[in-house]
Amino acid sequence: MRENEFARGFEDPVSKCESNRLMEVFESDKARYEEYEELLLRRDQLCREAGSYATAYKAEFGDMLTENFKLKVECIKKKKTISYCRRRMNRGLPIDAERMNVEIAEEMKLYYLQLKELMAETKEAKEAGNVGQYRYNRAKKIYRRLAKLIHPDINKLTAENDDLKALWDRIVDAYHHSDIDELNNLEALVYKALEDLGADDFEPDFSNIEERIERVEQQINEILNTEPYIYGELLNDEEKKKEYIEQLKAEHADYEQYLVLLTNALDEMLREGGVKVVWKMN
Repeated sequence: MRENEFARGFEDPVSKCESNRLMEVFESDKARYEEYEELLLRRDQLCREAGSYATAYKAEFGDMLTENFKLKVECIKKKKTISYCRRRMNRGLPIDAERMNVEIAEEMKLYYLQLKELMAETKEAKEAGNVGQYRYNRAKKIYRRLAKLIHPDINKLTAENDDLKALWDRIVDAYHHSDIDELNNLEALVYKALEDLGADDFEPDFSNIEERIERVEQQINEILNTEPYIYGELLNDEEKKKEYIEQLKAEHADYEQYLVLLTNALDEMLREGGVKVVWKMN
């Protein structure tokens, strides 16, 4: 009896100490994992805010940016025309206007595509309107619940299962549009999908938690200090908005002046060079 008591008295403190140590490690890892979850949600929220700032920026300044880009494209086209004509003149050849237009049009395709996209984005931004604060807050709450269940950086099963991945993509899209009805529907689908997979209670992954936290913190810092998130400061400061509008107006005037200079330079080059411009008629 005394031997058993002596044995228990010798073993229990060690066992208890080890158990306490493991529990402390677990609690520490759990706390850091919860911090990681919050950082992921903050990063995603900042991405959404950045998207909202981008939309507001295009709605506010899109028309002026488009007009400036149009002038920039015209200047580029004029410079390409001058370059084409100079090459022909240096070789003592007449200028085939039709061929010149075809070649320059081909070189200008990308610029005209960018202009078309800018015009479309401006139109879409103006039609987007403002999302009510209530809808935004409700969408954020539902998103946070769903993110804790199937965010790809939290639940590895999402990256491995096509159905969960498709649901997550729909969740992100609905969140960015503050579509509360869609998010409510998706929440029911997520719980059903996890139940069918027998994965409604997954174990958190504590591996490399410090590295993962550091990576997300870096991503957050990058979002906060780059476009389009930094547009928020401009959009919320009336004085800065006025200064930026004046800057865009000055840029517009500079392009107009430059286009006139390029046009005059082309006319003078052709006139002094005695170049013959050939137009092919059908």
